[in-house]
Amino acid sequence: MKNWKSAVYVVSAIQIGAGMAIIGVMAFLPLFLSQIGITDSGEAAFWSGILTAVTPLTLAISSPFWSLEAKKRGAKPVMVMILLVVAVSATLCSFTNSPWQLLVLRTAQGLAGGFIPIGLSIVTEITPEEKTSWAMGFFQAALVAGTMLGPLAGGIVADIFGYRAPFLFFALLLVLCALATKFFLPEVNKTSDEKEDGSSMFSQIAYFIKIPEFRVLAAIQFLCNFGITGMGPIFPLYLEKMVGGEATAIASLVGFLIFLSGGADALASLSAGTITQRFDMKKVLFVSTIFVGFTFIFQYLMTTVWGLGAFRVVTGLGIGIIMPITNTLIAKSVPSEKRSIVFGVVASISMLGNVAGPATSGVLAMYMGYASVFWLTAFAFFLGGILFFITDRRKKAA
Repeated sequence: MKNWKSAVYVVSAIQIGAGMAIIGVMAFLPLFLSQIGITDSGEAAFWSGILTAVTPLTLAISSPFWSLEAKKRGAKPVMVMILLVVAVSATLCSFTNSPWQLLVLRTAQGLAGGFIPIGLSIVTEITPEEKTSWAMGFFQAALVAGTMLGPLAGGIVADIFGYRAPFLFFALLLVLCALATKFFLPEVNKTSDEKEDGSSMFSQIAYFIKIPEFRVLAAIQFLCNFGITGMGPIFPLYLEKMVGGEATAIASLVGFLIFLSGGADALASLSAGTITQRFDMKKVLFVSTIFVGFTFIFQYLMTTVWGLGAFRVVTGLGIGIIMPITNTLIAKSVPSEKRSIVFGVVASISMLGNVAGPATSGVLAMYMGYASVFWLTAFAFFLGGILFFITDRRKKAA
């Protein structure tokens, strides 16, 4: 495809907008729950965890289906349909009056999702082989940008216009993404091996699971997402407790800190290639994973908002190195003709981490307090680093 680079730009821009709409609720969702009757902080943390987790759970389940639909009907029309359905769901969220109504709509958003694996498959299909690493890095930066800008925009809109307004703002953003897909994204030609690759998603998953390197790298991405998203349900409440009555714009503060962390993540992602040229890639991955675990411990030990924010930024630097390295190693662990499929499978596994993190942290915060969430998150990263170290040693010894 001659205009492959412009297509990568368009797909990445769409991912930024869609990511903002899905992640943006993290900045104000626990506070919105108090407005619709959930006044106990522990119960708010619990519901926030469930509502944050249900979307990636259903997204992980539905992603293989949407990947197959994209192969049958074309990525472009499927992407437009997905974005419009999620936009309708976001609009309806603004009119909810109970957490159960939110649960139904957040579930619908996940079932209608799948734009990330479709975007990944488009990028891998249209990009020349020698430019794949650049395209994947650019796409990853777009995903990070969505997680940065979403909570920041959601928090600002919530503090200015109220907690219902961000849902309408994100719905409008999704409609704009659908229009961009319709009018600016070029048609993607179907590959000659489409029938073979799309015949059975379950057989493809079974194929990848048999590869030891894939298993451990996918597990690390699962644990990374577990740790990152696990802070979402408690972060606004933890900041509110930390500042007491000294600040009123809590949602904006949450969005700002997430923005800073995401910015550090993006900068580190852009630097990961340079770092791995100077140091062994696997050693960098191991050290970075353990390092991030310690940063969560230091986050808990901080007694000021800015101290906490500083270590959130440091955490973002570590995550920004981990994710592109794992994606690179995953790509190297499978045949080149399987790469477009493997990233779809990894996306589903990673989404399960987005499920387990918020659900677990919400329950822990409710019954054991906020400290348990920080310590469990640190343990998740320690476990990921140790698991990778052991697997790599076994491979070298074999």
